[in-house]
Amino acid sequence: MNSQADSLIESGQFDTGSIQEKRQSINERYERIANLAAHRQARLNEANTLHQFFRDIADEESWIKEKKLLVGSDDYGRDLTGVQNLKKKHKRLEAELGSHEPAIQAVQEAGEKLMDVSNLGVPEIEQRLKLLNQAWSELKQLAATRGQKLDESLTYQQFLAKVEEEEAWISEKQQLLSVEDYGDTMAAVQGLLKKHDAFETDFAVHRDRCGEISSAGSKLMEAGNHHSDSIIQRCQQLQSKLDNLSSLAAHRKAKLMDNSAYLQFMWKADVVESWIADKESHVRSEEYGRDLSTVQTLLTKQETFDAGLHAFEHEGILNITALKDQLIRANHDQSQAILKRHADVIARWQKLLGDSNTRKQRLLRMQEQFRQIEELYLTFAKKASAFNSWFENAEEDLTDPVRCNSIEEIRALREAHAHFQASLSSAQADFEALAALDQQIKSFNVGPNPYTWFTMEALEDTWKNLQKIIKERDLELGKEAQRQDENDKLRKEFAKHANTFHQWLTETRYRLLGWDGTSMMEGSGSLEQQLEATKSKATEVRSRRSDLSKIESLGQILEEHLILDNRYTEHSTVGLAQQWDQLDQLGMRMQHNLEQQIQARNQSGVSEDALKEFSMMFKHFDKDKSGKLDQKEFKSCLRALGYDLPMVEEGQPDPEFEEILDAVDPNRDGYVSLQEYMAFMISKETENVQSSEEIENAFRAITASDRPYVTKEELYANLTKEMADYCVARMKPYVDQKTERPIAGALDYIEFTRTLFQN
Repeated sequence: MNSQADSLIESGQFDTGSIQEKRQSINERYERIANLAAHRQARLNEANTLHQFFRDIADEESWIKEKKLLVGSDDYGRDLTGVQNLKKKHKRLEAELGSHEPAIQAVQEAGEKLMDVSNLGVPEIEQRLKLLNQAWSELKQLAATRGQKLDESLTYQQFLAKVEEEEAWISEKQQLLSVEDYGDTMAAVQGLLKKHDAFETDFAVHRDRCGEISSAGSKLMEAGNHHSDSIIQRCQQLQSKLDNLSSLAAHRKAKLMDNSAYLQFMWKADVVESWIADKESHVRSEEYGRDLSTVQTLLTKQETFDAGLHAFEHEGILNITALKDQLIRANHDQSQAILKRHADVIARWQKLLGDSNTRKQRLLRMQEQFRQIEELYLTFAKKASAFNSWFENAEEDLTDPVRCNSIEEIRALREAHAHFQASLSSAQADFEALAALDQQIKSFNVGPNPYTWFTMEALEDTWKNLQKIIKERDLELGKEAQRQDENDKLRKEFAKHANTFHQWLTETRYRLLGWDGTSMMEGSGSLEQQLEATKSKATEVRSRRSDLSKIESLGQILEEHLILDNRYTEHSTVGLAQQWDQLDQLGMRMQHNLEQQIQARNQSGVSEDALKEFSMMFKHFDKDKSGKLDQKEFKSCLRALGYDLPMVEEGQPDPEFEEILDAVDPNRDGYVSLQEYMAFMISKETENVQSSEEIENAFRAITASDRPYVTKEELYANLTKEMADYCVARMKPYVDQKTERPIAGALDYIEFTRTLFQN
């Protein structure tokens, strides 16, 4: 519109001043209308916001009113399950209140904002916010109060559950205690008493539990539980029932104890009467003995029986009498039955005592009647037993097999037999005395002797049998004497050959080992000569095998005749055979040892003097002449030969000596033979020589100007005569490699050394 006005002004159609005024007036009116529209729009928005706020407040007030109806309910549950369900619902309500509180706060904040930005409806907003806050606080208070009461109801219902549980137990036990069954036997009463004792134990537990319930009820009332009146009533009711049950229990216990005492008396009376009935059979017995022994046995039994009666009078009779008096003094309901039962038992007891005394007097009379006959029985039994013991010993000696091992033994047996025959006259007198005593006993016309199974007829047979055995013994002793004479001759013949052969074995062994001063190992020629002498002696040893065969044949004859000992010699076939075999082995070992020494001398340069020294030392320490050294002897021998072995306590480890034993005695049999010893000593003599190069260096050291050859003069100047002789005899003349001609007086030690080590 302004642009149109500008166009009109430019064209000159209107007055410029009027147009400007008109335009200004229109613009002002337009702005006024626009402002009014904006103001109205703002007021309308405020009104809309206000109405929306009031609707929100109305919604919240409606929600609060709805929840108040729930929390204001007077239903707190009629049982434990109901209370628990209400508690769950209330928990959900409290959760709902907690989750809804932000919405209430949002409405409150919206109202306060409205009051800050607008004056429209401020008093009403304040009033509605105040009412909303009041309703919200009341709702939360009602919820808290209901929650508390629900907690109290839950505690109350739990309390009631415990009360009802105890009342149910009391009702159950009242029915059991009201039963009139007190038992008709001791076992039944004892069972009922045990059950009642178990009840009382259980009752004590429940009494304590009821006390705990009452204490819990008091605490609930003190805490202001809204069920206090009901709690007081139920506690009083529970205590009343508990007291009634206690009264019933005491009444039943008294009845059970009275019935137990009565039945115990009747049972003890039955036991006493049963015991009396058992003993009555004894006093009614018609057995008074057949002889003194049986009468005395019966009297002993009777005395034991009377002692039993006396003891039972204190244990049984007085016991039931005291029990009867106790029950009568207590005015027991069954007093008449108790008195009658006691009187019956006492009457039967008195009769038993009288019958027992009558039996005892009759037994005493029977004892005197048999005493005289008994003395005769005892006398015969003693003499018969002595005679039979003598006969059994004699029979054992006479029938013992006659088997002797020497003439002296058979002579001793024949002398003992002659002495026995001389003593028969005394036995004859004892036999005749027994016959006379037997006739006297038979004159009384009594039965067999109870103290012995011997009869005169049996003793007569025994006497006749003894005469027969004596004759047989005479014949056996004669035969054995003849056999021992023949055996003694065989012993002497065997001993003669065995002693001679053993003496030859000993002398030959001493000769081989040199213990007689003429050793084949030393001082009697060269090693070759000793070897020949040893072979000759070994041949002699084998040639004497026939002598050993003769001894073995004689030994076989001795065994066939069961001759196991020989006082004429200490040697046996096996022992002599072993010694011969050992001697044969010794000869073979000595041959091998000498051959080894010869080889060692030829190849290693060990002198014969050294070998003899080794042999002499071995012989010196072989104290028992066994041809071997034990470990102690071997150690002493090494020390004597110059070995520096440490001194150790017995039982302590000796590593250096153990290392030597590993070499000389690898099988560890505990001994070192001459062959093992010599091999070890030879190896020790040559052990420092490790290689041909070392020997060459040694020869080169004794030459002048490091020459490849050595002269005889240099050898004899630096070595022992034996070693120099050995080298000169085996070294070849040295040939110069350039001229291929031998050098006068030069010996090739390099070729000698290599040949020595190759061998």
